[in-house]
Amino acid sequence: MYNLKNKVAIVTGAGRKGGIGAAVARRLARDGARVVIGDICAPPSDLPNAGGGQWEELEATAGEIKALPVRVDVTDAESVQGMVAQTKEKWGRLDILVNNAGAAIGPGPVIQMAEEAWRRTLEINATGAFLCCKFALPLMLAGGRGGRIVNMASIAAEKPKPYVSAYAASKAAVVALTRSLAQEVAEFGVTVNAVLPGDVDTAPFWRRTGPALSQGRRTTSLAAAS
Repeated sequence: MYNLKNKVAIVTGAGRKGGIGAAVARRLARDGARVVIGDICAPPSDLPNAGGGQWEELEATAGEIKALPVRVDVTDAESVQGMVAQTKEKWGRLDILVNNAGAAIGPGPVIQMAEEAWRRTLEINATGAFLCCKFALPLMLAGGRGGRIVNMASIAAEKPKPYVSAYAASKAAVVALTRSLAQEVAEFGVTVNAVLPGDVDTAPFWRRTGPALSQGRRTTSLAAAS
């Protein structure tokens, strides 16, 4: 257990109670941090898996851990700036940024992929992480205490599979952003790292693969571990 008392954290993509973002927020709060949780909370669009979580779920998580819920579109500079401004107004500092917001829009072969699906995937996953870093860093650096940035990438960044070219490319961009930014801010005591998870049994994964595949992978994994 880490002692994060008086530390302030922002976690994006926390609008699903069973998702990675909400789980990260709960752990940070359990270890003593004051947490801002953000999500676009948008309804599904014409692009599969482009929607965010639900405001009700974001509020429920916030109530559970006494966090500040914020509606944020990580692809919009003004929206991200607003989230940082609310963090500053509420707690006056920022120590931890977890860029978890992401999307895997319309997996499929390149030859059939809509240009909009490609663009939005890179915009949400890569540009979103960039904008959050860009606008959160000034508040993080202002206190002279250093800080921590964690970018949620994917194993697909280094081991891409067929039919996920947009997602893999966007997460590879997140890894490259992480490596470059880490060198830029190291002298200020800020560390920047990326996490590369594999498949996680969450609602977006079920929508992409169907419950049968999700259950099958879970069963195989448990059998292998026994």
